[in-house]
Amino acid sequence: MDMAEYKFKTLESKYDGFLGPAFEVTVGSMKIDSSKIPISSLSVDIDAGQSAGGCSFVIESQFDYEKSKWANNLLEAIAVGAKIIIQGGYVKKEQVFHGFVDQFSVTYSAGGSPSISVNGIDAKGYLMNASDQKYLIEKPTATVVKEIFNDCVSAGYATKVTVGSITDFNAQLIQDEIDDYKFLCFLAEMYNMNFFVVNGELIFDNLMSKTKPVLTLTLGVSLLSFSKSMSLRNQVGKVVVYGLDPKTKEAIKGEATSTSVGGAGKLASAIASGYKGTVEKEVSLFATTPEECKNLAQARFDARAFEFVSGRGRCLGIPEVIPGRYIKIEGVDNKSADIYFITKVTHEYSSDQGYFTRFDVKGAKSK
Repeated sequence: MDMAEYKFKTLESKYDGFLGPAFEVTVGSMKIDSSKIPISSLSVDIDAGQSAGGCSFVIESQFDYEKSKWANNLLEAIAVGAKIIIQGGYVKKEQVFHGFVDQFSVTYSAGGSPSISVNGIDAKGYLMNASDQKYLIEKPTATVVKEIFNDCVSAGYATKVTVGSITDFNAQLIQDEIDDYKFLCFLAEMYNMNFFVVNGELIFDNLMSKTKPVLTLTLGVSLLSFSKSMSLRNQVGKVVVYGLDPKTKEAIKGEATSTSVGGAGKLASAIASGYKGTVEKEVSLFATTPEECKNLAQARFDARAFEFVSGRGRCLGIPEVIPGRYIKIEGVDNKSADIYFITKVTHEYSSDQGYFTRFDVKGAKSK
């Protein structure tokens, strides 16, 4: 995953002032260049949550009525399961998607141009359709995650695997009558990890602790719009997790009351002081030491805290903007000017509107 920090001026120079947006779509062995074969619309979704990432594009005006055939053998190249690679940008392009054709359709109309519509999905789509399996984790969780990911690579639906450090529970976690995707979602929630795909790279890591922003966007220069919201829903002042010591059979516990990441300012419980006394209590079958109780409580607290602040922005089309990274917002009021964790990115291109990037963000604190 790209962990570099970019300067807007450098990107402006790289992409020649963001003029002449263009995309190149490779489906199977065929390359579809928007400068040669018009792509009327295209979008790429990259989601750092539990949803799969995907893409869609539409090609029109390429059907030869006299020969009853699509130009450049377009239709012959598109098949379900075929690999999709999308590069986007301007004269210079960068890869923004790696996945496969999930479904496609061909539409003919006496009153309009025939069109081909293609939907793609990233490697999560393969994991979602994997058959039920059983795993007994007698080895480190990180190893099991890598094994599942590597199966996806072997099948040709991913190209790279990144799994962060995981502190295992003493108790064994069992995958029973659940597919790989749901099992990985369960583990991501248990350890408060991010599980998603970027350009064919399967990632399972705690990226919210890596706070270096990918880019600074300034309203009126690179940032076209931005909105910020705050909500007290699901916010608490403390999380307490109870477990059982297997040796003494005595109850144990651990708690969390704060988080070290998620923007500048205060937690919800500090701003709305009445929430300091609110407590979430959980009994865990996996926590067998006070330290494990504390780690699980911290994961639960961080997950709740990051629902406090949410936002949405739109900027010039920038391929380097990806989820799983922080982004810095400037040119707005002092309370909104901050760093935010990017949860979802959508790259949008159309032949008449050009190329823009939308992004969703969240944070645990607010000024």
